[in-house]
Amino acid sequence: MRKFFGIFIIAPLCVLIGGLACKKDEYKNLDCGSINASYKNDIKPIIQGNCTSAGCHEAGSLNGDFTTYNGLKGKADNGSLNRRVLEKRNMPPKGALSLDDRKKLKCWLNNNAPDN
Repeated sequence: MRKFFGIFIIAPLCVLIGGLACKKDEYKNLDCGSINASYKNDIKPIIQGNCTSAGCHEAGSLNGDFTTYNGLKGKADNGSLNRRVLEKRNMPPKGALSLDDRKKLKCWLNNNAPDN
């Protein structure tokens, strides 16, 4: 009976906890010195390709207008961009950004989200 308890209860619990720990530590050793993310060349194309589609963060959207730097900067400054896209990964709704795009976004945010 104890053997089954370990296999069916403890093992899945360890996998779940391990998976959550890996997700949170994804940016722990991120070297932003080697990732020079600029708004114009890196962040804007990521946002345009994933966030400004019809019904989401287009011009005039109640969800926030990400078609302009100022519209995105507000979400960067209040932490919601980081929380929703990098931590929770529930945005964009079609699925998380690629790891490469998330790293660029994280470094850009760590650099105070400049308009560069």
